[in-house]
Amino acid sequence: MLFKDVLTHYFYRKNKMKRQDLLTNEEFIPLRINQKFAKAKNRIKYYNDKANEFRHSIAYISKPLNLNIRILNELMGGRKEATFHKQFLLGKGFSWGTYTHIEEYENKKQFAVHKYILLFLDSEQIKIINYK
Repeated sequence: MLFKDVLTHYFYRKNKMKRQDLLTNEEFIPLRINQKFAKAKNRIKYYNDKANEFRHSIAYISKPLNLNIRILNELMGGRKEATFHKQFLLGKGFSWGTYTHIEEYENKKQFAVHKYILLFLDSEQIKIINYK
């Protein structure tokens, strides 16, 4: 390291920059210019807490959606299409208000969950088509 760099680093650390840790608000002198946390454990806890908060905020959508995907995967196995009664799917715990997207099938827009298209037939029958 050049003498000039050593002096710059010393001046930077000694006089100029003091930062507050984003998690604990403790004051520290950063060793790197982009350092935001005094300790690695603070950084890990901060981002884990942030990720947990995000997961909890979308849980009302992700939990029923994941359950729907698990139910459809279990029921379909390797089949390309199958028909089930609406009450049977409800008994399995299928949530009718949660879909991933809308897919066009035979010139009609149909609800879809992941790789499955749901066709609502007569007499409460649901035809499930694996389109991928």
